[in-house]
Amino acid sequence: MDSNQSLKFDRRRGGREPISGTAVAVFQRNGREPMLTSVRVADVGPGGLGVYSDLEIKPGTAFSLYPDDPMQPRRIGRVVRCQRLATSYRLGLHFQQSIAA
Repeated sequence: MDSNQSLKFDRRRGGREPISGTAVAVFQRNGREPMLTSVRVADVGPGGLGVYSDLEIKPGTAFSLYPDDPMQPRRIGRVVRCQRLATSYRLGLHFQQSIAA
């Protein structure tokens, strides 16, 4: 292996499918008011979603996601990744798993 190459490390357990859409995200920040923002959906996987945001959100931040499509349920979870792009941020959102009664 060339010394300029690096290994790609990804902890995802499943593949990602590209999708498009928009949603409203509410991010719960410790000791501060919740932050409400619109996000653009990029892709979906078995346990989460990739979105684009105009705001930088720290990994570990809890969220509630309200899709613009009324047929899609509200989802909750935590931000697991935040990558700065040219004019926005790419967020990785991990969904909290529901526990059946």
